[in-house]
Amino acid sequence: MHFDLGSARLRKPEPSDADALYVQKNDPEVAAMLGGFTKGYTRADLARWVEAHAQAKDEALYVITDANDRCLGHVGLYKIDHRARSAEFAILLGDKGAWGAGIGRACTSFMLRFGFEELHLHRIYLEVLESNARARRLYESLGFQHEGKLRHAQWKGGRWLDVHVMGILDDEWRTHAR
Repeated sequence: MHFDLGSARLRKPEPSDADALYVQKNDPEVAAMLGGFTKGYTRADLARWVEAHAQAKDEALYVITDANDRCLGHVGLYKIDHRARSAEFAILLGDKGAWGAGIGRACTSFMLRFGFEELHLHRIYLEVLESNARARRLYESLGFQHEGKLRHAQWKGGRWLDVHVMGILDDEWRTHAR
């Protein structure tokens, strides 16, 4: 099963995605925009990552592909809490050739719709590095609100960076999506 977003497709991760994710997650330019990447990854790490996320019960994770099923990254809702009706959003568009083509917007919009309409979530939140202004602008344009800042929460490029916490509620999304 896959979801066609026009410029990209979403499908469940497969073991064959580990090679593309190895290249993407170890690219310094890509890693600089994401929290948590400090040591890099081996191919075995990413094979385990694919397997773990394919089995996770509290996630809705999809690999982003082009029309030829080439892995461009991944997008998902994590830490899905059905009692609190909340989840954390994250996206990695690791294929730099896909940047600027609207794929990140399409995938983020899809996951918001999926989270609010299919999973009946009340709140979707995310964390984004202060240095990733392009991502922050995208999230704001889709209705995410700034909820706070984690001061000096990530070490990147030889300096401490703040992490912005952003969130969107179901009624805000419905109003904004019109």
